[in-house]
Amino acid sequence: MTRKHSGSVARLVHEKPIALRLEKHELEEAHEKAKAEGRSSSNFARMVYLMGMAEYRRKGRIELTAADLVSK
Repeated sequence: MTRKHSGSVARLVHEKPIALRLEKHELEEAHEKAKAEGRSSSNFARMVYLMGMAEYRRKGRIELTAADLVSK
């Protein structure tokens, strides 16, 4: 079975992927959240990246507190 790609979604670049290294608990959480949303883990990571970039554009810099870095 092949997947049909939506004509409204631009094709993603696969030639130069960015490796994302996560701690074991972060990876497990990402897989859990992706599954809960019915997404692949890579799609979930991309959506979280896009959310983070939107916040970065609003603030113009990275702002994380110690609380942001603690797993919940």
